[in-house]
Amino acid sequence: MSKTINLFRPTLLAAAMAFASVPALAADTAVRSYQLPSAPLASTLNQIASQAGVVLSIDPNLTAGKTAQPVQGQYDAQTALRQALRGSGLALVANSSGAFSLAPAPDSTDGISLPATDINAAGVLDGSAASGYRTEAAKNVGALGGMSLQDTPYSISVVSKEMLQNTQTTSTDDVFKRNPFTQLYSPKNAGYASAVAIRGYSAAGNLSIANDGLRYSTGYDAGNYVEEMEQIEILTGLSGFLYGPGNPGGLVNYVLKRPTAERYNSVTLGNAGGENYYLHGDFGGPIDDAGVFAYRLNVLTQDGETAIDMQKRRREMISLALDWNVSDDLLIQFDASHKKSETRGVSSYWYFFDQANRPDAKDLKNDKLYSQKWAFADSEHDRVGSRFNWRLNDVFSLRGALGYTQYTDEYTYTGPTVSTAGQYTQPLYAFAPVETEETSGNLFADAVFDTGGIGHKVTAGYQGNIARAKYYEDYVPYPGPMYSSVTPSVPFSQTPQVDKPTYSIGHGDQRVASRTQSDNFLIGDVITFNDQWSTIVGLTRTQIQAYSSDFYWMQAFGSAEHQTSYDKSETSPNYSLIYKPLPWLTTYATYIEGLQAGGVAPSTAANPGQALSPEVAEQYEIGVKAAVGDAQLTLALFNIDKPNSYTNASNVFVQDGRQENNGIEFGINGKVLPDLTLVGGFTMLDPDVKKTSNPANDGQKPTNVASELAKLYAEYDINAIPGVAVTGGAYYTGKQYTDEANEHSLPSFTTFDLGARYAIPVAENKVTLRANVSNLANKEYWLNSYYLGDPRTLTFSAQLEF
Repeated sequence: MSKTINLFRPTLLAAAMAFASVPALAADTAVRSYQLPSAPLASTLNQIASQAGVVLSIDPNLTAGKTAQPVQGQYDAQTALRQALRGSGLALVANSSGAFSLAPAPDSTDGISLPATDINAAGVLDGSAASGYRTEAAKNVGALGGMSLQDTPYSISVVSKEMLQNTQTTSTDDVFKRNPFTQLYSPKNAGYASAVAIRGYSAAGNLSIANDGLRYSTGYDAGNYVEEMEQIEILTGLSGFLYGPGNPGGLVNYVLKRPTAERYNSVTLGNAGGENYYLHGDFGGPIDDAGVFAYRLNVLTQDGETAIDMQKRRREMISLALDWNVSDDLLIQFDASHKKSETRGVSSYWYFFDQANRPDAKDLKNDKLYSQKWAFADSEHDRVGSRFNWRLNDVFSLRGALGYTQYTDEYTYTGPTVSTAGQYTQPLYAFAPVETEETSGNLFADAVFDTGGIGHKVTAGYQGNIARAKYYEDYVPYPGPMYSSVTPSVPFSQTPQVDKPTYSIGHGDQRVASRTQSDNFLIGDVITFNDQWSTIVGLTRTQIQAYSSDFYWMQAFGSAEHQTSYDKSETSPNYSLIYKPLPWLTTYATYIEGLQAGGVAPSTAANPGQALSPEVAEQYEIGVKAAVGDAQLTLALFNIDKPNSYTNASNVFVQDGRQENNGIEFGINGKVLPDLTLVGGFTMLDPDVKKTSNPANDGQKPTNVASELAKLYAEYDINAIPGVAVTGGAYYTGKQYTDEANEHSLPSFTTFDLGARYAIPVAENKVTLRANVSNLANKEYWLNSYYLGDPRTLTFSAQLEF
């Protein structure tokens, strides 16, 4: 039987019972907006019935001790009631007069409130292909917890598990490639964490990261595998009040898969391009008959050569999640994972002394390796964590989480370097392993109450992170082959392979090279005046304490080490005003500030490893969100102002001047026709660097930032052949400048994808076959000033759900 039927058989049977009981229901079918938190079940049901004007008979013995699920979004009366009843073991039943009552649901699990996937008003799985991949709510908007996307005064886009599956996504590169608000900065196979340009801010490792709302440093992101994610939530813009210190461009919150209410098994065998194959298993269900304990297990193995010649990628993962339903009021969750990633022949990182010597991308081969096949990037990640949700009474509840991760990164590459027109060399960049430990935690108290007819949800709490990195004293092979080219100078038409030089690193003493601690205390109130007006007001007090030492560089070069430390605090506000002129239309205005750690000089700078002081950024945003039919439309206009950090003409990483970015984002997500799904939109930016020490750079555009992005992914269901859908995409990236003076630029580019899938019922199981060709025309282009774009790549897979 398919996954949909297995997971939601009780709900579907209850709905069938209700519809079978009367020829036509007399209940109110008007769609209303609901923002009801988790609360005693009887109270929530009565509130919905009262607002909708329907008659509901409740047996107190059935609802005693049960808690309603949050009801957030636009629903008719019946759907809102069923939203509240999810996981309660009760079903909504209609009688011949049009009134409603409650009854135990078929296959009830004695009222144990197991986590359940959302169902939207149309009665299809939230985030599924049938819903047009439209998701009603964000699982975690930082300190505010789960919220309806329609009524959230921030720009948030959600990529669901089913979209990740149907697009055969095996890395976040594909997520950022399709998202209309993100510009991929460096590919995963280059060995870095996810790096994107968002709202005009770009740099390696510039993306803020969270897992189920827990903040981690950017370095941790290499340990996030899409195969263990239920959905990926991308917030563009500042997030200080919501998540604590973060980069101004945006944040990605990875939502881990949780245990399922019924047994679920899935096995996928696929090809990620070239000869790179993977096997992924996803298993979940209750552990005991009562469903008090439940589990979710994901395992992955992947290996083989990619679509780039001589490049190999290997990954392995085991990830386990456990839920313990202690009572109707207390849920405790655990998770743990081990992951390992190895890349051989890392994607070539190009460096030009003079941008005028950059060749056209068509003069290079996008499927060739311009570094060495022994160049590598390895990482190993271990994570454990726990969280809880505890409803103390009708007003107060507590929620908290604690996570610990330990990971090791090591990489060596030969970056093609151009100092003479038409020729390049391959200097060696070799580094010993870096060991990092991180601990992240949060604790929030929520209070839901009314004062004089005005609703409040007050949240107060703490969130923090401590990250400590240890480096070897013999971090780089210098004196030795470091920075020396392993090949002679050769023309672009040649890609010579040579033996790896002999050197020894990573055998000396280890020392702490950096330690960063961020502590964030906050208080906020979501105030609901009436069905049309609401506001979010909050303050956060952020403290960043940091220590760094560049001993691992300076000792190699015979120089004295530099130690940097700072302790800076800032109080940052958040003000949001939300107005809903119609139930399906939301408008908002938000002002938010945020403190972030200063940038760290890259290894190629003259001051490698130097940490700059913290920065304060501010953002104004106004937006509109509209639910039109089965599609969600969003529009946001924003202004962001922050200090500007870059590597100057003297090759020194500095903080100089300000960067002010103005822009507009438009998004569409959902079904525009019964058989046509569209996911995409556009971004238009006007980034501006000002008040720099070099007046010639004032008014110039930042490097590696496209002022225009336009992306559209589409699916069309072919009704003549049940289970068949054709897919495609078009992705446009505008011109980018490659130097601060804006004298050199990269041309815009557009790539196309084409694919198909076929879902076949087999007995009570489902088999889904998928195939996709990315960069269909094999467009040769510069992704940005450092990387070539990927070649045409065929991916395919077969998934069995049973």
